[in-house]
Amino acid sequence: MPQLRKFYPRSRFVFLGIVLAIALLIYKLQAPEISPDIKLAKKLGAEIITACPVVNEPKNLAAFNSCADNLSQLKTLRDTMNAPFLWGAQSQVGNYNIKDTQTTQFDPLVWRHTYLSTFMFKGEPLVEQVNNLTVIHLPTQFRNQLDIGDFPYPFWHSSKKWDSYQQTTELLFFLEQKKLKGALRSAVVDPKRPKVDHAWDGKWVWTDASGKQQPYVTLYTRLFSSSNPHIAKVDAAYRAFEDKLRSHSCLACHSPDNTSKQNPLLILNYPNQALTLRHETVRQIQEKRMPPPNGIANEQERQKLIELAQTFAEAGDQALAYEGEKITLEKKLSQSSINYQ
Repeated sequence: MPQLRKFYPRSRFVFLGIVLAIALLIYKLQAPEISPDIKLAKKLGAEIITACPVVNEPKNLAAFNSCADNLSQLKTLRDTMNAPFLWGAQSQVGNYNIKDTQTTQFDPLVWRHTYLSTFMFKGEPLVEQVNNLTVIHLPTQFRNQLDIGDFPYPFWHSSKKWDSYQQTTELLFFLEQKKLKGALRSAVVDPKRPKVDHAWDGKWVWTDASGKQQPYVTLYTRLFSSSNPHIAKVDAAYRAFEDKLRSHSCLACHSPDNTSKQNPLLILNYPNQALTLRHETVRQIQEKRMPPPNGIANEQERQKLIELAQTFAEAGDQALAYEGEKITLEKKLSQSSINYQ
């Protein structure tokens, strides 16, 4: 009988353990599984917020530079960004279809180092699933008090665009199958946010009083690390290519004002942003699609431009590869990328 008394208490614990194990199994089977994209989205959001926190003075240049450097080296973001990367302003609140808005295509490093760094972040990321798309909402504040040369180009050439930068309350990132396709300035705005006014003088580039080319943030010396041995080479290749493009009026179509109504827009008149189009220009010129409608009639001139385009593309690949960027066929745009209208 004493042995039976010892057995009964043990059996109750064994039975309880079995019940708890079954209950746990049922819970796991019934609980919704968190998708890999949701997990990645939360990680991305938290890391961006940490890399570029809100500071008391939006004109704090040290914080701006630190943010740009942090974003350049943010491995999760670098490895997740699609190439090319889309950027624009949300067409209307609640519309998460990035194809419904005017966007610009960017090389991933150029966008996160030059554009994303103009924002500061706070709070916690909000992640939601919209059909097959994972949307990351990041509460943000724009660094509108920086000097004009700190911006990728004069956003104030359009008051609507400049206001969207200054008044947006969040950035929206779009993740699909572990790939960050693009980002938009949210249409949810705060008109009470302090605004800075700049007068548009019609100049996309200019030289300041010290003789420095502006916007300086568009230069390769700003984009790449100081140890990058390819800076001089890619800069010389771009200058030679850009000069020849200008003689054929190519920059008229590939400037921020987008007079040719491209969607997405591709920019060539700034050194860093021209990296996005470096492979596509080679193909477009070879196929006599650039400049539209029938390319360059003079065959000698066309071949010269092809050589300059190829030299620039190769130098760009080398400089980006040194920074740890992935250089793959994915960087090359599809034939339908440029939509001349």
